[in-house]
Amino acid sequence: MRTFLTTLFITAPFFLSAEETTIDLKQVFSSAPIIYSLLFFLSFSAVMIYIYTYFSSRPKQLMPLEDREILGKAILNRNHSLALEICENKPTIFNQMIAAGLRSHSFGHQALVETMKDVGKRQTSSLWQKVSLLNDIAIVAPMLGLLGTVSGMFYAFYDLNRSLESISALFDGLGISVGTTLAGLIVAILAMILCTLLKYRLTKSLTEVENEALSHAVRFLHEPSA
Repeated sequence: MRTFLTTLFITAPFFLSAEETTIDLKQVFSSAPIIYSLLFFLSFSAVMIYIYTYFSSRPKQLMPLEDREILGKAILNRNHSLALEICENKPTIFNQMIAAGLRSHSFGHQALVETMKDVGKRQTSSLWQKVSLLNDIAIVAPMLGLLGTVSGMFYAFYDLNRSLESISALFDGLGISVGTTLAGLIVAILAMILCTLLKYRLTKSLTEVENEALSHAVRFLHEPSA
């Protein structure tokens, strides 16, 4: 019991001082304003890219219900020209795949499916580029953070002729400079999470669009005229 009380008495000042320690965000930002500004820009860009791509990749955006119904009727009636006209007037991913299938239906089922999948890949390349941007942000952010830390350490140790007071300030500066690495890692983790969520979202939505487009176009080969 005495040993426990003695240990608690000795370590109490350290815990009290840790609780009283505060972080001056203004001072932290002023230590590397360019790095922190770039990291903030990257984090803001990652969130905006995710939001924009998330809403633009919804199934109702990629294949509107109205277009599906009209195209379904046109295909069942084998009205080739009407279906192509609808696809050209509204060049969504779904409509572009349908148009490609209708143009290649005379070459057989295999050619129709391959052509539609190729068109789907080309039309969705812009969406996958957004995912690549998030991945790039996740790679660049920690590098920027590390650059800020290394730069701070370089300037801190550049002048070796220091007094005891300046050495104390030196360690304070090193602690602040490490904040850029922390900020870079936070931005990178955020970008990786958004990238993973967006990959899942795109894969699910585009698979649904592809299956729906194939089911519509294949009818042109098998369904009799109404």
